[in-house]
Amino acid sequence: MNILIYLFLLLVSFSFPQEISKQDLEKGYEVYKNNCSICHMEQATLWDFLKARLNVLNGQKPENIDAPPMNLVSARIKEFYPTELEFVQFVNDYITHPSRVKGVCKPAAYLFFGTMPPIGQGMSEEEREAVAKWMYYRYSDVWDDFFKRVKELQRRVQSEKRSLP
Repeated sequence: MNILIYLFLLLVSFSFPQEISKQDLEKGYEVYKNNCSICHMEQATLWDFLKARLNVLNGQKPENIDAPPMNLVSARIKEFYPTELEFVQFVNDYITHPSRVKGVCKPAAYLFFGTMPPIGQGMSEEEREAVAKWMYYRYSDVWDDFFKRVKELQRRVQSEKRSLP
């Protein structure tokens, strides 16, 4: 009976997000600023993403975004790797050995941005884990929800354009 209780508690402990300290978040943010911010903006608003989306729909590279924004990268990865452990393992591997085969980006992201360089190769294991945990805990966007809100904004903008004289 004790083994069943132990297994249950172990399972429950992995089912809920672990806590992260403010210090760990700050450490991950520093790694982001020093390594990732060169290409990835920290947060895309609905308007930022809509402008980029409209460019893509017209077959043009997004003018306002150099690489997928971190809030959307985080949301997209969570679609495939929802637990902290899975997420951190994926990010650690992907930033070290990026490839389209194991990537989770939409095809348009690869078309316009390509595959990212292997920046993780120049980082320590601790830095890779710190930035991955920062990404996991920093953002709460859900990919489908964010994308639905962008599409709704796009419909509203197009509707307002049609109603102008």
